[in-house]
Amino acid sequence: MRVVVLSGGVGGARMARGFDRLSEVDQTVIVNVGDDETTHGLHISPDLDTVIYTLAHKEGPHGWGRADDTFHANDELGRFGVNNKFKLGDRDLALKIFRTERLQTGESLSAITEQARAGFGISTRVLPATDHRLRTQIKLPDQSWISFQEYFVHRRHTDEVTDLRFAGSDQAAPAAGVLESIVAADLLVIAPSNPPLSIWPILAVEGIRDAVERHPATVAVSPLIGGKPVRGPADRVLASLGLPAGNEGVLAAYQGLLQLLVIDETDAADAPDLAVEVLVENTLIANPEAAARLARAIVESPN
Repeated sequence: MRVVVLSGGVGGARMARGFDRLSEVDQTVIVNVGDDETTHGLHISPDLDTVIYTLAHKEGPHGWGRADDTFHANDELGRFGVNNKFKLGDRDLALKIFRTERLQTGESLSAITEQARAGFGISTRVLPATDHRLRTQIKLPDQSWISFQEYFVHRRHTDEVTDLRFAGSDQAAPAAGVLESIVAADLLVIAPSNPPLSIWPILAVEGIRDAVERHPATVAVSPLIGGKPVRGPADRVLASLGLPAGNEGVLAAYQGLLQLLVIDETDAADAPDLAVEVLVENTLIANPEAAARLARAIVESPN
């Protein structure tokens, strides 16, 4: 079975890890790059790195960064008064340096990601949504706009999000293989990522939303458990953007795209009010076994 997963953040990486454990699945992961940033002169692709590290079983204890990493270089930057709140681990730096050097020689982000995938021995195909510059920007109540990393890391996602824009989306084309993978997929899965912050940037790339909309078997896994995200501000962002509370808001965020919505057992009472087919499962996928169990339930769902 050919499965394509649209992924952002830790939830997306963990969902991809679940499908990666199913022998009958040939998986491609299309990853958000709206969070990308330049830090200390290095090109940072947080969501791509989280997918790569997670599929390689080298992710950090919180789901991001590298396992068993140290932060000596990051700490030393403080000696010179450099803002080092965006913590880069010593092992993690290697991938950032590799990516930055290759980009400076003119290689595409997708080609570099393929080299990283091979370097970590990952069999799953990993694609950035686009090779072009795409940046998620957050509008605050005072009408100012800030970058995603300023909002999420430096300000710890405490601000109210009144609007979003995806700078560069008007010129961003899908990376090679993205549209082809979606069209050829037997199953298209939107991972349990933050819908506006992690999935909308993917859908903003020209042609991707249309391809998702036309796909006959598109499933989204809600990021909410008991009406709240496991981590992050998904519920608050949905509300501040004027979407309904709970899983109705998740469904509204993907209006016109889905044939099936997967919700957690704790939210089973929501099912009758959702205007789409619903699969009720345990959607907490913090460990590989739980992720594989959910992936199998999705693959075997009659819907």
